[in-house]
Order: sequence, then structure tokens, then C-alpha cells
Amino acid sequence: MKGLLKRLKDFASEYNLLPKNSRIGVAVSGGPDSVFLLTLLNALKNEFNLDLTVLHFNHKLRKEADEEEQFVTKLAKTMNLKVLTEKGNVEELSKERKLSIEHAARIKRYAFFEKAKSQFDLDFIATGHTMNDFVETFLINLLRGSTIDGLVALKPKRGYFIRPILAFKKEEIVEFLNKNSIEFVIDRSNMDKKFTRNKIRLDLLEKLKEFNPNIVETLFRSGMTMLEDVEYMKNKAEINCIKSAIFTQNKAMVDLTNFDKSKSILGRSLSLIAKTLLESEYSLSFKNIKRLEKTVKTGKTVHLRGKIKAKRSNNWLIIERYDS
Repeated sequence: MKGLLKRLKDFASEYNLLPKNSRIGVAVSGGPDSVFLLTLLNALKNEFNLDLTVLHFNHKLRKEADEEEQFVTKLAKTMNLKVLTEKGNVEELSKERKLSIEHAARIKRYAFFEKAKSQFDLDFIATGHTMNDFVETFLINLLRGSTIDGLVALKPKRGYFIRPILAFKKEEIVEFLNKNSIEFVIDRSNMDKKFTRNKIRLDLLEKLKEFNPNIVETLFRSGMTMLEDVEYMKNKAEINCIKSAIFTQNKAMVDLTNFDKSKSILGRSLSLIAKTLLESEYSLSFKNIKRLEKTVKTGKTVHLRGKIKAKRSNNWLIIERYDS
């Protein structure tokens, strides 16, 4: 275990994931990844003076869900940790808003996390995403034609969410738990190939291993290198917007004489301006970013997502928000 703890501490130090004296909510489903995460964080609790709270959201989607909630509650108590659980009717939300079960579950789960953060005044919420999750997300978004930002969407830190075990493979996690007789639960839906992620994991990744047995580690290393480039260009785009964009309530005015229009920065800057104007975390599509770039170059007015329009007036780009 000492070697695993050192790896976690090294990874956490590199990305500033576990500042000392932090209050951390640990999202625990009861599966191997989250149990491994909780076990390691609990082992580091005294060294880092961490105040841990176990968080479990019961999606009520499987007959085992209540048993898994009980398992997590019992696990937290054996470690003398606080625990907060909540149930949510994901299926009802899915039908009501015509969302996929996965999307509805995510909405319910993250609303629970927001509530927990406020209730316990948490600094961070730690989730049990692993190297395999990173690679699966990378491949899913690659097949969808994502930009480089989407390929590395599963970052070590996003806002107050941290992923301390992102540098660990699923196989070594399960091996550690079994070797140390640490109990966990199995979610049988992870074998259902109607879900894209499962099909990627069970079919595509296994096929890729025929070409490179270490494909998971290889893609993870490549992805983390890309992440460094993404963060660098993101910072450049933020500086570009700060020096050139003026925001009012429903409008952004961009001084193009003072605006970096280089190919790698322009699209990122325009996307950031649009997100700020829309007060949304969702990026514009690749197609709409290209349409905005065309407006900068040609002056042609465009309407995007039924929510914003853009036009060029002399050396100013004007992006306006409006109700569709």
C-alpha cells in the first residue's frame, strides 16, 4: 500500500489536488474504484489533516441500489467518517425532460453534490475516476469528432471536483482490493453494451490491445501531454479576451486591432467569449466556432444556437445575446 500512497501523493502534488487541512467529500458508489479512493484518502487523512465526508447518491435504477447504499453507509461507519446519502428518481426525470438515463442520473447526482458541498462547507469533492475512465472518454470523444479539449475533458481537477486516482488502472485497483480482502460491490450494468462507454471498454479497447497491450497507459500519457497544451492555449485565450473584449449585460465587443487572430488561439477566444456571454459551461460546436471565425474575417452576420448573433463593424466584432 505504501507504493500506491506515494503514487497518489505524487499525482496529487503535481495537480494540487489535496491541500492540507481540506474538507473533502468523497463520492462513493460502492464499486471498486470509489472504495479504493476512499481507502487511500482515509489512509492519508492524518498526514494531510483531511476532513472526509462520504457521499452516496442512490439512483434507484437497479434492485441492488438500496443494498449498495447500506454497504456504503456501513463502510463509512467502520472508518468513523461522516456520511451523507440521498435517493433520487432518475427514471422520472428522464421521462419528464426526455433525457437519456445517463444524463438524468448525472443531473441528479451533481445536484446532490452541490447540496453536500454547501451543507458541509466542502473544499473539494473527490470522484473515483481512473486511467481507464480517462481513456474511454478520450476514445468516445475522438469517435464523435471532438476538438482536443474534448479529448482530454476528464481532467485531474475541474472546479472543486478532484480525481486523485486518475493515474491508476482499473486492473491494479481490483487486484489491490482483492489482495487485501476489501469488499466492494459490482454494478452489472457495466456489462450492458447498449451504453457507448461499455462498448468502448469491452470491444474497442480489447481490440486495440491486440496492437498495443499497453494501450491504456499509452493513450493516458498522450492525453496528459495534450492536456498541458490545452491548458497553455486556454491561458493564452483568456489573456486575449481580457485585453480585447468589453462585456455589457447582453453584448460583447471585441477590439480586433488588439486581438490575437492566430489559428490556435482565435477559436478558443471566441468560444470563451460566447460561454461568458451565455453564462454557460457548454462550448460552441466546432461548426459554430468556424462560423464565428468567418465573421471575423468576412464581416458576415451569423446567428448561433438561437441565442447569440455576431457581426463585424469596422475593427470591432460585436456578439449579442438575445432570446430566441
